[in-house]
Amino acid sequence: MPVRAVFFDVGDTLVQHWKPQEEVRVLVRDALRRELGDREWYEQFVESDIVPKTIDEEHRQETNRWYEEWFSNSQIGIDDIDIDRLRSVVTVPLDLVGSLVPGTSEALAWAKERGLTVGLITNTLSRGDEEVRRDWERFGLADRIDVIASSHSVGWYKPHEEIFRRALGEARVTADQAVMVGDRLREDVWGAKRLGMRAVWRRRPHRASRAARRVALSTCARSGGAGVLEMNC
Repeated sequence: MPVRAVFFDVGDTLVQHWKPQEEVRVLVRDALRRELGDREWYEQFVESDIVPKTIDEEHRQETNRWYEEWFSNSQIGIDDIDIDRLRSVVTVPLDLVGSLVPGTSEALAWAKERGLTVGLITNTLSRGDEEVRRDWERFGLADRIDVIASSHSVGWYKPHEEIFRRALGEARVTADQAVMVGDRLREDVWGAKRLGMRAVWRRRPHRASRAARRVALSTCARSGGAGVLEMNC
């Protein structure tokens, strides 16, 4: 079956060289002050992890509910703030915290020139489809992106099949007509491959040991379907 669509992971596949967390927190605090004024809870908020330690359904994502629960558990009242607006405010533009992997622009252009539908399938916390689109507008590459499926907007994060199905549906292609490119074996490669998609693994030496690589690739092989192409970069 000919390939009609190519989907890319974002973090460490198309964007890398992340700023230290303390610098990111400064940007988040600045955004909060700019949009919501001064509030006493900013420091506590930006230092916290809002993701619950246990989640009822594996790979389920409910960011806005997690925010609401954090404020409730912290006994901080925010009745005057729309929780979805808060989520958007704390989403720092991607170009301020990372940089494009060399060759990203050329890779996206190559795919578009060959008539492929180009999509992003990305695990995020607060960044929804709209924020992802704005990120790529800021990079000057939004015209090369046709489909976006963020885990926040979908409500499931990779490797759950729903985020891949959402991208395939928006691209109007079947799994065997699509390729997934990503740097994580389980989230990107196995998650796509078990649906029948082809997969390209952007392998970085420090990410996985040889033993872990063998186990992961073996798991992918047992899942059936198309093979895995390994790309070193």
